[in-house]
Amino acid sequence: MASQLLTGKNGPSLRVALVHLYAGFVLFLLMGLLGLAMRLSHAQMLPLSPALYDEFFTLHGSGMIAAILLGAMGGIIAVLSSRTQLDVRLLWIGFVLYILGVGYIPIAVLLGGFAAGWTILYPLPVMYQAGWTPWSTFAFLLGYLFVALGFGVWCAAVLLALARLHGGVTRALAWPFVFSGGRVHNPQPLPYLQDIAAAVISLYGIFTVLVGAVYLIPLFGQNLSLSGTVNSLFMKNFVFLFGHNVVNLTIYLGAALVYATLPVYAGRPWKTSWLSAFGVNVLFVTLFFPYFHHLYQDFANTVPLHILGELGSYGTGIPALLVTVMGGLLLVYRAGLRWAVPSILILIGFWGWVFGGLGALVDGTIPVNQVYHNTMWVPAHFHTYYLLGAVAFVWAFLYHLAADLSGRRESRLSRAAAWLYGIGGAGFVLMFFIAGAAGMPRRYAVPVPGTGEEILSTIASVFVAVLGLALAWLTYDLLAQLKPAWQRTRERAVHS
Repeated sequence: MASQLLTGKNGPSLRVALVHLYAGFVLFLLMGLLGLAMRLSHAQMLPLSPALYDEFFTLHGSGMIAAILLGAMGGIIAVLSSRTQLDVRLLWIGFVLYILGVGYIPIAVLLGGFAAGWTILYPLPVMYQAGWTPWSTFAFLLGYLFVALGFGVWCAAVLLALARLHGGVTRALAWPFVFSGGRVHNPQPLPYLQDIAAAVISLYGIFTVLVGAVYLIPLFGQNLSLSGTVNSLFMKNFVFLFGHNVVNLTIYLGAALVYATLPVYAGRPWKTSWLSAFGVNVLFVTLFFPYFHHLYQDFANTVPLHILGELGSYGTGIPALLVTVMGGLLLVYRAGLRWAVPSILILIGFWGWVFGGLGALVDGTIPVNQVYHNTMWVPAHFHTYYLLGAVAFVWAFLYHLAADLSGRRESRLSRAAAWLYGIGGAGFVLMFFIAGAAGMPRRYAVPVPGTGEEILSTIASVFVAVLGLALAWLTYDLLAQLKPAWQRTRERAVHS
């Protein structure tokens, strides 16, 4: 069977992509086990000490986000490599930096006892009386630094490739077409939506790396006794800008993979229109302004920032809904969609992104946020649009790439596993929503009596078992596809 992604020259790039994707998938599975342990602890089936629970909480959050971002980066490499040449050496440098960072984090947590949470809210990382040491804080910060540097190198490699493909970054962004109202574009074909999205995310990613540096440098200084304390509000504002950006960039990288994958199963091209090109470019704005909803609880911030947060929260979903979700549904409408693992996961992802986004919209409303901000409602909407949105998109592409390169056909059981992923994930996140509505605080190692958290966690654990069963079957498929997929990239290189 002919491969749609393998050309005569992109074998090395595809191998880099496979390493990113499979490494991200393995890390995702490991971090998922930590999440299950925390659910079982709240269900009183596997009690964890508060200290160990906080360590798992810290490692699960940071590791899971790193895993999905890594996989999404690999997916974009594969998508672009079929049409342009990427700097493979630069990509490997970025991967090594990234993996070094990922490696420092469990060392800091599991060996050093670091448990300040994945958000590392200042001054928690330097509050050593909480049970961790200066060296564990240094290791954790170093992990974040190397992950950010690895992502920054990836952004540079993608921008260089896109500029080469389209004759400049502005053309890769389709700006001549967008700013002319759709009347003017280059003699060359318009960029694909995935190209425009990759360009936007790479540029915004470089900005995000700089934001992370602004937060990390003072922390390193205090950790190494080179500087004193820093303004807590300043630090909190910057760490949430960094974290908000990283999470949302991952989601939109997943959307870019959808633009490249879904047309294969719909049998129709996802054409670049003026509205879709404009909608993707609007991400420069809609990625930023919702960040201010993280500042609602900080009364010291000025009121206009809170207003921006609410307006941004309501406005951010419009491009995602119109371009990705509605665009995707219109693409498959009466198209004779080929039901396969990737297409099933993508459609589940549409549901998760919308449902989780609605939950976030509720929490982004200031009066509601005053009640729900520190409850399980927040991990509820986050896990919904992440586990059932971004994660579904990224692993849909991984399965598509592995099947495309290996030539192996999926079974009915594989398709059933994809549906079970959605069922297990939906039941799992629903328990979070119910717990949040009941007032169960988030980040608590011990459930609060009267919130029903113990019962809800027990039910959630059952749904996680369903989710685990689905992932076990899909993992078996992916492992079976890996060797032939890898060999095929080498064979084509030899014969071409």
